[in-house]
Amino acid sequence: MLDAVVEAAVNGPEDEPDGWDRVDWDRAEREVRRLRQRIFTASRDGDLRRVRSLQRLMLRSRSNALVGVRRVTERNAGRTTAGVAGPRQSCCLATKACDRL
Repeated sequence: MLDAVVEAAVNGPEDEPDGWDRVDWDRAEREVRRLRQRIFTASRDGDLRRVRSLQRLMLRSRSNALVGVRRVTERNAGRTTAGVAGPRQSCCLATKACDRL
């Protein structure tokens, strides 16, 4: 029973291979920022159902996974983490983060 493969629905291109250098970072960060703003607004308005829905969307967002991996591997002190060497592995980490959902 544990050998079953489970596919998760993740936002992102289906026909293009992931390429760390081909990611439109401005667009990815804009999408994540907009989603965070929508979560904040729904929270401020007290719409908990919408907050949970948007949080679920955020967790399944490919842009969120890419931006998160980029922060760890390139921007902050975690960029020197052992086992993460360059854009190729960063791309693999982002893919695994999306697949895990």
